[in-house]
Amino acid sequence: VAAAYGEQLGTETSLLNYQGIQAPNLNIARIPTWGRISETFGENPTLAGIMGQAEVNQLINKVPFVVLKHFGAYGQENSRRNLNQIVSDNVLYENYLRPFAIAQQGAASALADGRKHDLLMMCSYGDINGTQSCKSRTLMSAMANFGFTGLVRSDLDVREGIGSLYSASVSLIKPQVALSNAAMELLSPQTKQGIRNAAIKVIREMFRTSLVTPTGVRDSNIGATLSTSMHDQGISVANDTERRAAVLLKNNGVFPLAKSGSTLLFTMPDLNGTCRALATSMNQQGYSTTCRVLNPPLSGGFKPFGKIANANGKIRKEATAVWVAPRTGYYFFQQQTTGNSELKVNGVRTIVVNGNTEFPYANFTSFRATAGQSLSLHLSWLQKAPNFTITSMDNTLNTALDAMKSATRVIVMANDVGREGADRSTLELPYGYDALIKVAAATKPTSVALFTTGPVTMPWISSVNGVFEFWNGPGDATADSSIARLTPAIADLISGVTTPTGHLPITFPVATATSPSGFNNQAFWPGIKDEVNLKSAPNGGLGLGFNWYQSASWPVLFPFGFGLTYPTTDSTFPTNSVSCASATATSLCLRVQPRVTMGDAVKNFTTISQLYVAPPPSSGQPKLLLGTVTATRCRTTTGSSTTNASVCVSGSTNATVTALQSGSWNSANRQYQFASGCYSFILADHARDAFEILASPGQGNHPSAIVHATAPFSASTEITAGACPA
Repeated sequence: VAAAYGEQLGTETSLLNYQGIQAPNLNIARIPTWGRISETFGENPTLAGIMGQAEVNQLINKVPFVVLKHFGAYGQENSRRNLNQIVSDNVLYENYLRPFAIAQQGAASALADGRKHDLLMMCSYGDINGTQSCKSRTLMSAMANFGFTGLVRSDLDVREGIGSLYSASVSLIKPQVALSNAAMELLSPQTKQGIRNAAIKVIREMFRTSLVTPTGVRDSNIGATLSTSMHDQGISVANDTERRAAVLLKNNGVFPLAKSGSTLLFTMPDLNGTCRALATSMNQQGYSTTCRVLNPPLSGGFKPFGKIANANGKIRKEATAVWVAPRTGYYFFQQQTTGNSELKVNGVRTIVVNGNTEFPYANFTSFRATAGQSLSLHLSWLQKAPNFTITSMDNTLNTALDAMKSATRVIVMANDVGREGADRSTLELPYGYDALIKVAAATKPTSVALFTTGPVTMPWISSVNGVFEFWNGPGDATADSSIARLTPAIADLISGVTTPTGHLPITFPVATATSPSGFNNQAFWPGIKDEVNLKSAPNGGLGLGFNWYQSASWPVLFPFGFGLTYPTTDSTFPTNSVSCASATATSLCLRVQPRVTMGDAVKNFTTISQLYVAPPPSSGQPKLLLGTVTATRCRTTTGSSTTNASVCVSGSTNATVTALQSGSWNSANRQYQFASGCYSFILADHARDAFEILASPGQGNHPSAIVHATAPFSASTEITAGACPA
């Protein structure tokens, strides 16, 4: 999936005549409420690295400059510019930098063949142990340890201490506002020389990648329009991505959806286009489907209406203040508003909010101030209620109940709110979706189609028949602006034309409080006085994601790796030969044999095998790690006349576990390694399943799903059935 997406992304970038692309985002989702979670590959560093590598390997073939971001421990929007992240070497390397190491290694082979492309690193916002990420010797040393030799650039508007940034090997700085010639003249000679040295590096790379040609003609065709055929190809790739990434979370026999009776799609204005286009796509497949958009939003809160003016033409309230900078540095002002507001700093309009914005959206600005500098603040906003009416939840629910009367079944389409600049305050669905789903489930057979940026809570889960997660985020196929061309994939999944094969890249908790975003550990998130201690997570900071939930005994709604499908799937280790190649000190190859019981409705199927690793206690690592994932295509033969199903046992698939993906970090040797001791390898349907198999090997539905071997690995390493001896 990531490879196909990366190839199309690279092709479009190239055809638009852009020389670089700032992707992928290789940060891990250490908290489920992170505002930018939809840009990531989930909570697990190994999965993020594998997916990122697949995307980068395609991008590097198409685009001269590919920028991996954000190198460091970036993982929250709250105080992101000034946040000091306390982290140890092993936590930094094994959790936050591992995805970059995996992706960079994959791109190295593509760069080694002389292709005129380059890989860049974007260092992140915030500090690492008190030093700004772009100046951190720890991070620059890590890049060298990974064999990275490309250019390093800062994130937007990181420019405090320009001279020290260039001295730390940063080659590109991206200010929000360019320095004037007069400001440049005030720079020290050392800083000016640093700029010259960086410019030489950048220009040399521009010549090497043929961005500067002998003609000297400036390329003026940046942002060219894509051809119709390429646009259609992009839509096709987006549809295929949706088909393979959507996750079926619950299915009490409702999916594939029956064509008898009628289906009512319910949603709020955010998914208006999605709902109507999906109804059209389903009707084209022979369903009787209608869409109903509840408007106003079911929030019991504010409904903005048109422009209001009194006799003087204004209804506003104002406040002024003087703010004094406690120390020299960059500062961040954030303004959360419902309705219209304006903030002036020293008489200059810096934040202007117009129209119908609603919480939890935040608008912000950043600026540099010297210690003791005074800033005059002037805030104006609409006063009290004239620009708002209060909507009645009861009235809106009554409208929904009336619409449900003639429907056979209901599908509620729900979305959340998440974006850069602000973390979500809760994992609850916004706009009163929970109330709507509960009412629908008490009235008609109800299912839920989620279009969320990440995990959400589901207090109604026991009352609904089915749940699909279709995702939503920047560039995703479910973006409402272009969904009319993209809903065929969703209709195919609901109808059974396509069999769902997606698995969760992140844990869905039961409640916000029992997750890493709960306030039971403020030192980890949102931090105390602009500082987070990443070592305060379990296992000295290493136990993120599914390991945190397991160690804290937090209830989980759906575990990492979870995903239902229409066939019955299973993966085992073959009984005859488990090893597929000679092992080395840093690599071990195992044979995996997927088995799929397929009904007649399913003609072919791709099954995903998840291989987990239980390292020895001597490694200091968490109890369970993701080793790798494999995909195997099964094609059915004729089904049994008695069971009307066939069993597809594919040929064995090789699953390679490497120290880079699953090993611990050795600070002395500056490399990932397998620690000495016994490793168990587990084939499981998801992380919770893997924990259960590890606790009771040979029991339940997976009697042959665990083997073990002892490191250091070598060509003579034996792989033995069962878990490591106690």
